[in-house]
Amino acid sequence: MSTLGLENLAPVLQGETSRAAGAGGEFASEASALRAMRSEGMEPPGGFAVGAGGEASTAGDNAKTFSEMLRNSFDQVNQDQHEADRAIKEMVAGRNKNIHETMLTIERADTSLKLALQVRNKILDAYREIMRMQV
Repeated sequence: MSTLGLENLAPVLQGETSRAAGAGGEFASEASALRAMRSEGMEPPGGFAVGAGGEASTAGDNAKTFSEMLRNSFDQVNQDQHEADRAIKEMVAGRNKNIHETMLTIERADTSLKLALQVRNKILDAYREIMRMQV
């Protein structure tokens, strides 16, 4: 297995995935990877499709950028927090007597917040690692 260096990543970053294979052929094109996934019964990551000519493309409206995915995830975390607050207020006011639903809502909000914090920490770690790289 070859080392993953900038010289190996340059063609990938420029969109030339088929030329990034090198002598060992370790990097396959996106289209062949997507075909292999489908042959194994797996669905490709959201938004990717293989065109008629075998080229990989994003599927129209389903394609999302990384920032859109993050924004949607954080909006969902915020919505979970609001639902937990509402459930607590209803429990305290006596309108909801089901403590199980209230606790599930609170735990869902807590878990989604913890996950969001871990994702944020990983993104910051990756940013710091990139900033430490020497050019």
